[in-house]
Amino acid sequence: MTKSICALAHKPGSTREDFQLYYEDHHVPLAIGYFPFSAYARNHVIGTQAFGWDTISEFWSDDIEAAAALMAGPVGEIMAADEERFMDRSVIAPAGVEEVILSSGPRAATDGLRTALLVQDSAGHVDLRSAVTDWARSLAKDMAGVSIDFTTNWTERAFPAKAVLWLPGSQDPSIPQGLSVQKLLVRHAETPASRLLGSPS
Repeated sequence: MTKSICALAHKPGSTREDFQLYYEDHHVPLAIGYFPFSAYARNHVIGTQAFGWDTISEFWSDDIEAAAALMAGPVGEIMAADEERFMDRSVIAPAGVEEVILSSGPRAATDGLRTALLVQDSAGHVDLRSAVTDWARSLAKDMAGVSIDFTTNWTERAFPAKAVLWLPGSQDPSIPQGLSVQKLLVRHAETPASRLLGSPS
């Protein structure tokens, strides 16, 4: 299974709240009608947290080539037209992901909250991958639902982190020396597998 993520933002003249509402009520139903996702989730940034985007979306697929082919044809045109209605397409920041699951369990707490720790960079003497993995493993010893996404940019618009450490609920762990990290509290929304084209029949 292949995973990708994408940072998305509202169009000028709109608001974060309007963007997230339209996304869930209109764009998600449109997307799941066309794309063979195995899993699909949105992580909506809460309130006025200082972040240049409003939502980080997660996409899992058993056939990423099929999804890419759809984007290159009429379906891509339909999706782009809908994006124009609520999204600033100039700042879309997609990335491929190597997902590392450190502990099993729900991705979010029962109240839908989730913490995203965005690792932008590391000091020159710190191996970012090893540092993030060791940090995540230490947290996963006492916490379910811990995972890391190591990102690879797909476009000139870079995804705003080299790695994302995901934790369920509202968490405030201490940050290891040598890592530059931004913490976001998000509201996690995941489409039930039964509604996805790529789900087992």
